[in-house]
Amino acid sequence: MSTPLRQPLRKGFSTGANAAAAITAAWRTLNGENTREAIPLLFPDGETRTLPLAASEPGFSRIIKDGGDDPDCTHGAVMEARVRATVPEEAAPEDYLLSIRGATLILRSAGGIGLCTLPGLDCEQHKWAINEGPRRMIADNLARSGMREGCWLAEISVRDGEKLAGKTLNPLLGVVGGISILGTSGIVRPYSHEAYIATIRICVRSTRLSGFDKAVFCTGGRTAALAKSLLPGYPSISFICIGDFIAESLQSAVEQGMAEAVVACMPGKLCKYAAGFSNTHAHKVAQDMQLFLRTAERHAALTEEARRSIPSCSSVRQALALVPEEGRLSLYRDLAAEARRQFQRHAPGLPVRFLISGFSGNLLLDLPPCLP
Repeated sequence: MSTPLRQPLRKGFSTGANAAAAITAAWRTLNGENTREAIPLLFPDGETRTLPLAASEPGFSRIIKDGGDDPDCTHGAVMEARVRATVPEEAAPEDYLLSIRGATLILRSAGGIGLCTLPGLDCEQHKWAINEGPRRMIADNLARSGMREGCWLAEISVRDGEKLAGKTLNPLLGVVGGISILGTSGIVRPYSHEAYIATIRICVRSTRLSGFDKAVFCTGGRTAALAKSLLPGYPSISFICIGDFIAESLQSAVEQGMAEAVVACMPGKLCKYAAGFSNTHAHKVAQDMQLFLRTAERHAALTEEARRSIPSCSSVRQALALVPEEGRLSLYRDLAAEARRQFQRHAPGLPVRFLISGFSGNLLLDLPPCLP
């Protein structure tokens, strides 16, 4: 039987593109255009794409975010825009003032969009969490649609935005009361590694700008929970989930001038770090069980059966079961020391500690200074 072809993942549109589409549609209907079903939108790459509308009437439009096959919690979010004439004095401190040819646009949240309270993000501190890319898309499309004079108020809202924000990083990043309006390209590429790495960099930068100079890189939810329990004095913003992207995370820590990084991981990830892998996804790299065996032999009296079995183990957890418990701590220390030597390729001079969620307990490893 032949294997069916896998369908490519479907791209979608960012919250920023949807906000720009909704506001542009509201403006166009205010000027007598019929945009009841769809709105053509200019994207930063110079291409025009059509976004469907859920509702449209003079000065108002509703759009439902289609994130494609991306798992983002904002997929299906209902966004509404209203546009009306106003005067500059109506602008509030939280609003953005956009110059559009000879016109001025006051850009405001009408609910469900957060307020940025910390520096370091692409939205301005003490203003609505609407990033620069979406603001530019809004201005470009309104200019293209004929906005040239006068002062206008555009209000954008996200239904249940505050509830949705609880599923994002916004509470850690100091964005309160709703989601962020994001998007550099306007296109959502499903499961994008670039987007994940960009999020890590934003988190590291936000941690540094908050005044804290240590980052805790956690490979998943379990290690994050462990790290928070063992490092109670660290602020919540410093605990950053990095998945498989250790190299980019360490590089970001150096770029932001961090004084130290703590890497919270499971033994399997630790072994991959020691082997020098920059990306540790299981589909990209296999465990180096020979490295594990050589390291284990230095610290534990392995049985002959263990020596024969470890190279064919499918996981580090399986191999650890063959290592006497009294040898595991020194095994972890040795692997951590080798991992830190490997890290110097990506983050020269960065002090690194390890927090290991181990096979038989949890460890916070303070290693001696790393020699050049």
